[in-house]
Amino acid sequence: MDEDTSPTRAQRREHSDTAPTRPHEPDAGDTSPHRAQKRSRRARNGWGWRLIAVLLAAAVALNLCLTTGVWLNYYLFHPKESRPPGTPPPPVVILLTALPRFGPTPAPIVAPEPASGVVNILLLGIDERPDQAGTPTRTDTMMVLRADFDHQTARLLSFPRDMWVAQPNLEAYSVTQDRINKAYFYGELYQLPGGGPAQAMATVTLNFGLRLDHYALVNFDGFVKSVDALGGIDIDVPEAIHDESFPTNDYGTITLDISAGPQHMDGLTALRYARTRHQDNDTERIRRQQLVLLAIHDKAVSFDAVTKLPELLTIAGNSFRTDMTIPQMISYAVAGRQIGHDKIETYAIDQTMLSGWVTPGGANVWIPNREKIAPVIEAFLRDG
Repeated sequence: MDEDTSPTRAQRREHSDTAPTRPHEPDAGDTSPHRAQKRSRRARNGWGWRLIAVLLAAAVALNLCLTTGVWLNYYLFHPKESRPPGTPPPPVVILLTALPRFGPTPAPIVAPEPASGVVNILLLGIDERPDQAGTPTRTDTMMVLRADFDHQTARLLSFPRDMWVAQPNLEAYSVTQDRINKAYFYGELYQLPGGGPAQAMATVTLNFGLRLDHYALVNFDGFVKSVDALGGIDIDVPEAIHDESFPTNDYGTITLDISAGPQHMDGLTALRYARTRHQDNDTERIRRQQLVLLAIHDKAVSFDAVTKLPELLTIAGNSFRTDMTIPQMISYAVAGRQIGHDKIETYAIDQTMLSGWVTPGGANVWIPNREKIAPVIEAFLRDG
């Protein structure tokens, strides 16, 4: 089959979501896969959730996992009379009663043991527009959550998407290095074992020595609906935002203005706040993503959020993917309730630890300075 020589969707996305001062990198790896590959992927992902546009923060995947678990625990193990009148049981109760671990109905459901030790979860956000559903694409956000249940602490480590790193498992395709946000793309394009999530995990482990236990992947639409279902979130914006080139799903732009100070944000505003970067850089963008994550955490663990469980379960079921089982999510959530806002630390590989470089194709990327990054990784991995 002859390849289409017209501009690819990935190339249009690169143009629309990149600051005008950044040159575009012609890259054969961005070409959409053949139709047969698309059909194969659609069949493999037959449950059919559709991703849209550059998403926020894989960070949100954590909240969908842990928050869902907290609410499941509430509905399963609190007396029925304590629930709001007329609230239906969540659909997942039916699923849980069918699992061998919990025994057949009407045997009582037994709560999983609370988690212990340390769990590392790779959080991924996918960069895909509505017309690109079902095709390989890049990650827009990558974070690692490290939850230490014994010490009741948690840490987040964020990676800049344009960092140039070694790419494992791709020698057969003549790829040895590329941007870190291409790892997921390659895993999906070449249908490597475990697909994009496994390739992204392998890339992070190879370059930074981080053992990863799970992944969680979230899409843009699910994030917006989840925040709206929570009634919005509250963020004390440290610096006003004025972005005259914020990208839209139809490859256009709008002007985005967000005032400094305390702000109540709906889902779409929170997403735009976390994505904007034209006024500053990816380092500040990472900080905004972490602020959004902490705001979601604070809102999700509030008692009032319990009443949103049925709606959140429906949204989560269609909007994120993970290799964690439902019992694992409940277990992590039960233990995670003991981790307060003040026990969550944030880390980032920022531009002070990177050196700019222009690829032979003309794209601006970042080369990691291992000596400067090492202390950050050590602090992130420390006990306690």
